[in-house]
Amino acid sequence: MNNYFIDTSALFKRYFPEQGTEQIDDIFNQTDSTFYISDVTIIEIMSNLKRKNEITRELNSEIYSKIKKEFFNDIALENINTVDVLPENIIKAVTLIDKKYITPLDSIQLATALQLNSELQNIVFVCSDKKLTDLAEEYGIKTIII
Repeated sequence: MNNYFIDTSALFKRYFPEQGTEQIDDIFNQTDSTFYISDVTIIEIMSNLKRKNEITRELNSEIYSKIKKEFFNDIALENINTVDVLPENIIKAVTLIDKKYITPLDSIQLATALQLNSELQNIVFVCSDKKLTDLAEEYGIKTIII
């Protein structure tokens, strides 16, 4: 059984076809696996979808609503489990930034993945950002770059 922590950059490919969609689909098709996201990922996904709808016009309102429903359905059915961002994660995120610059949201994602890894001992961090996956590996987390 695998436990995957999916960063927003990789998860977005599940709902919006782009390079890496097949890889993320293959990961989600593993029946003996559990998938986790931080609760901040929900906001990031929705913001990215809305940008595709209102700013770049890559999604019409009907498709936007359909993808939004599918995403929240995955959470409701526990196909994807959310991990709370705790105060300890924020403190850890600051520590991560102090050691090496990463964006605030990336630091929260990595801090949350580290917390989950300390509980489960065997997560795989799935991400589309090489810098972030390299940093996760430095902290002893297995990674997959999409």
